Amino acid sequence: MRLFTQYKGLKKENYILFLGRIATNLGAMIWPVLTMILNRKLGMSATETATFSIISGLFFLPANLWGGHLADKFNKKRLIIFCDIISIILYITSGFMPLSIFSICVVMAGSFFQTLEHPAYNAMVADITPLDKREKAFSLLYLGKNIGLVLAPTIAGFLFNSHLRLCFIINGIAIGISTVLIGFFVKDRETVHKTEHSDTLGKKADDENIMSVIKRSAALSLFIVAMCFQEGAYSQFGYLMPLDISKAYPESGAAIYGSVVSINCFIVVLCTPFITMLLEKISLAKKYMIGTVFEALSFVSFLLSFGMIVGYYVSIILFTLGEILMATVVGSYLASKVPAKLRGRLYGITDFVSAFITGVVKYYSGYLFDNYGLKHAWSFSIAMVSVAVIAAILVVRVDRDEEFEYEEKLSKAS
Repeated sequence: MRLFTQYKGLKKENYILFLGRIATNLGAMIWPVLTMILNRKLGMSATETATFSIISGLFFLPANLWGGHLADKFNKKRLIIFCDIISIILYITSGFMPLSIFSICVVMAGSFFQTLEHPAYNAMVADITPLDKREKAFSLLYLGKNIGLVLAPTIAGFLFNSHLRLCFIINGIAIGISTVLIGFFVKDRETVHKTEHSDTLGKKADDENIMSVIKRSAALSLFIVAMCFQEGAYSQFGYLMPLDISKAYPESGAAIYGSVVSINCFIVVLCTPFITMLLEKISLAKKYMIGTVFEALSFVSFLLSFGMIVGYYVSIILFTLGEILMATVVGSYLASKVPAKLRGRLYGITDFVSAFITGVVKYYSGYLFDNYGLKHAWSFSIAMVSVAVIAAILVVRVDRDEEFEYEEKLSKAS
């Protein structure tokens, strides 16, 4: 029973955002099969698919920075609704177009506005949630995301061959449902908690720019390094994994990959409350470090599992356990390290650098896939996530030292 009561006591807005995330991701049928659309429907090679992803990623990079700046300067709720409306129009429009590079570019334009709102979404969750409830709030949001994704990839896999256009239209409708929920039931309010680490360390914090705040904390700087390399490697979930499965199963690859993604989401739904409760006394930094280790192990398992469906399922279980540990702590950890007025910009910067590293990882893994084969592509991905593991281990040590220094300052001040 405690699995669910641990989420009790959050604000009404947290539960509405949870429902909105379910609705949005229930219709998110495009992204699980995007690599296959480019590779099989439009005839792109792995390198060309990666190049397209990189170019579109470069297109998204300004959105991460602009979104963070706008989130700190303007009303977050209005920004989210404005971006959602434009995304809805573009997604549904693309569904009535013949499938082509142009229609995919229309989808990408819609995704630009979804990227633009992302820092505002995370910052709003941090603003409305007290520090001691923040990890639970991000855990609940992550749970909602995956409840919606349980069925979406499998349905997309079955629609892939004959009714692909429906995926684009359903995606737009789902975002519309989320927008209505946020518009009517979420109040955009900021609650600054003066007991937070970041607000107590220095009275001048709000007057500093985001880069000076990052430089002041070695733990935060290392965490950003770990997060960016981990996110770059994580992108192989939607890129190298479907290429791997499509190569092993040319006819049924889309359906198999859809089932793998659905298993990922199903495990998240079952295990996120349990893991959040079981590890609640472990520091955020340690949980993140353990998550990177699981992701590295999953990539080794994928390397060894080519053509073995059971192996894919074992690999995705390892991958998902790591994903849960990392995804539920990132938002809370970042929010605890900077003043409220700079949170949007911090989320924007981390999204920006993560997107850049993701492009690099996709390009080189695609190049290796086309020219040297899957083993080299997976080995490169393992190297990338290994950097994240090393940085995350250092975060645990440095974060503990910074917390000790912080406690000393508090005791002297009192």
